[in-house]
Amino acid sequence: MTRAVSGMLLAALLGLAGVSGAGIADPGERAVPCETRDGIEPVCGLSAPEDIVVAPGGEGLVFGQMHAPGGLFLLDTGDHSVTPLYSGADRDSTAWGQADCRQPPQILLAHGIDLSQRKDGRWQLLVVNHGGRESVEFYEWLPGPGAPAVAWRGCVAAPEDASLNDVAGLPDGGFLVTRMTSTQSPNWELFLAAIGFDNGVVYQWSAGEGYRTLPATKGRFPNGIVLSPDGGSFFVNMYLGNKVVKFSFPGGEPLGQVSVSKPDNASWSPDGKLLVASQFGSLLALFDSLSLPPGTPSLLPYAVMEVDPETLAKRELFWHEGAPMGAGTVAVQVEDAVYVGSYVGDRLVRVPLKPAS
Repeated sequence: MTRAVSGMLLAALLGLAGVSGAGIADPGERAVPCETRDGIEPVCGLSAPEDIVVAPGGEGLVFGQMHAPGGLFLLDTGDHSVTPLYSGADRDSTAWGQADCRQPPQILLAHGIDLSQRKDGRWQLLVVNHGGRESVEFYEWLPGPGAPAVAWRGCVAAPEDASLNDVAGLPDGGFLVTRMTSTQSPNWELFLAAIGFDNGVVYQWSAGEGYRTLPATKGRFPNGIVLSPDGGSFFVNMYLGNKVVKFSFPGGEPLGQVSVSKPDNASWSPDGKLLVASQFGSLLALFDSLSLPPGTPSLLPYAVMEVDPETLAKRELFWHEGAPMGAGTVAVQVEDAVYVGSYVGDRLVRVPLKPAS
């Protein structure tokens, strides 16, 4: 491997892991105008909004910022105003996570996020964090009567030498989380995954047992993960394996798979289908996308695929290349549109859906 290629591989891994001090670019320096194109409406002034979840009660969309200044935010889907939910600067009571985690992160660089209800009915927001520590952070969603907010409730440090990507909460307060690669040798592990080695895996964490590896989930760059609504299975997007794999829960055994190009994150549609953000292009195109200047949107082609969770039949909802944004990492449906985030750039977009033919 040449030094140039090695450097690109490392840059790519750092980008995928969210390890960046980049903020957002000055609006006057944007390479891609913040304007609606072909009905796709951008929401700008953000910093790598990599993952998005629907807030309880239809109060908007929650998203994190993977690059500095980081933080958690609420998007109003009516007027597209953005409200901070949590900056990571203050301290709240510790109730969940590891007993020895008593301080919130100084900066929250949010990768994958997940919002689910615990057995006691409280809403738990989990965030994979790369800011200062590699961890899963616990927050509690606090609805009105005033503006919604979240409170920090604890954390769980990542296993040794594990760069995490996405997380799915469990009713008992535990979670499933994808180990995409190594923190100590990401360059080498990306190379191995690129040539076909299954060196990523899914961990399950519980307060009583800590982490345990689910051996059957080994794959090439495990990325997004979601639990089925009935809790009987979960789905993992094997990014460099170009497939979505269904596993049993709690057993963790494979139940089936469907081919999808570079699947990133996934969400559930209102009618119970899996929506998978899928990226296209060579590895070199991907590396170029990850090496863009701070705040510059990628134009890497992407699609949103709809997958039936029972039959694993798939269909393409839409495919997009060019402005106002590419490199879609997640698609969340709100009525007749989906909101799409990205691992790079200063925006997310609202994409209208065409009626099914």
